Amino acid sequence: MAAAMKAQKTGLLELRITVDRWIRVLATLTEDTLTVSPGEVAEDPVKPNPTPTGAVNGDPPNLSSSPVPETITNVKRTVRVTKQDVGGLGISIKGGKENKMPILISKIFKGLAADQTEALYVGDAILSVNGSELREATHDEAVQALKKTGKEVILEVKYIKEMSAFFKNSAPGSSLPWDSPPATPQKNGNVPPPADVRELRCIPLRLCQVARKQCPPDTENRYFEVISCNRKSSVFLRAKDPAMAQSWYNAILSGSASLLGRAKEELRAMMPGADVKHLGWITEQKPVLAVLTDKDLFLYPTLPDSKEGLSSPTKSHPLITTRLVHSGPGKSSPLLDSELSFGLRTGTKQGVETHLFRVGSAKDLSTWTHLLVEGCHNAAELIQEVTTACSWNGKQCTLGVHIDEGFTLFTEEMGVRKSVLLQQPFERLRMSSDDGVRMIFLDFGGPEAEIQLDLHSCPKTIVFIIHSFLSAKVKRLGLLA
Repeated sequence: MAAAMKAQKTGLLELRITVDRWIRVLATLTEDTLTVSPGEVAEDPVKPNPTPTGAVNGDPPNLSSSPVPETITNVKRTVRVTKQDVGGLGISIKGGKENKMPILISKIFKGLAADQTEALYVGDAILSVNGSELREATHDEAVQALKKTGKEVILEVKYIKEMSAFFKNSAPGSSLPWDSPPATPQKNGNVPPPADVRELRCIPLRLCQVARKQCPPDTENRYFEVISCNRKSSVFLRAKDPAMAQSWYNAILSGSASLLGRAKEELRAMMPGADVKHLGWITEQKPVLAVLTDKDLFLYPTLPDSKEGLSSPTKSHPLITTRLVHSGPGKSSPLLDSELSFGLRTGTKQGVETHLFRVGSAKDLSTWTHLLVEGCHNAAELIQEVTTACSWNGKQCTLGVHIDEGFTLFTEEMGVRKSVLLQQPFERLRMSSDDGVRMIFLDFGGPEAEIQLDLHSCPKTIVFIIHSFLSAKVKRLGLLA
């Protein structure tokens, strides 16, 4: 019998099983797996800092700050609220399914409807409104449900002490980091943990996603989450301090990176004719697995395990019609890794598409930026020529754009070029423009001046291809394009 794989790292962590309940686990990291062995259940409420009377969340004293009776913690309650003509319910909410949080009351405005009940508190989770369940609602769905209510509103709520502490500890004007990837929300924190939470949990490191900055609420920077490549298994973990959390995060990333070469080879075997250059998790509205080949950037919800899955990406960006337009920190927070992103623009038959993708670290950003720019140039060199049907001076013909030979207008018969109507090298092109609908204008400075071509569809695809060819030609000269 083969010997068990040697552990590369072990230690005690805590595993979140509901919003406010954790169990202590022994975490073991081997060359290809993270394993957590659950132990005892631990409730670890966060002790709030003292808050001045009449102020919650650092806001002015127009917010209610009624003391919360200990007897209501984790107990369901039903509260009737009568809306006022001005001010509505008089509350603000945070959280939602997409943030891995219940719908939580974050503010109660003094003197308004909710405050007048004297039965609602900051930190109350809203479980339902007028009988409509909100346990699995997104933030927007909850907002709409509350807006649609009449004058009498019946709220089913449950006070979660730990969540209240995070609201009260926030700095004035700050917001909580509610950007965790979607996951199944937890219900009823006062219910004993189900039996399966005590089972061994294993997450394969092969192309797993590891997230830190997206895990809420992490005021002490101690949380991290590991999600399997098929997104069917995940563990949400907490370390004793930021240094330990970072150590585990780095070790898991390193283990996953060491398996990347094997994953590339497996995909290459399923993608004959395509050379897989890089793959990894990036986030637009939600995490996607990006696979970069020699000609395309493919996006998948999970790691494909078959040729059929690989042939059906949720989105594809041909590199020759794509350009990198942004790489670096977001405008809102130039220092946080959670804001590191790159932007792509793609010319399509429907117009120009713009996409902004977030990455987990500066290293990831550097890798994707370099490979995408290089990939666009290499795709141009690899493809060499693109043709498209068009009309010129009322005559049906074909426009050919070649990286070396330039622009050719010709007619063809049975797939064979019959006669050349116009030919110009790239070096003669003085200016190009388009109307964004179907016309492209090329000025070669000759006696015919600017030529106007009707491409019969949005010209942005061919416009981006011309740019890619020009950029690749500039790179040949050893210059940055």
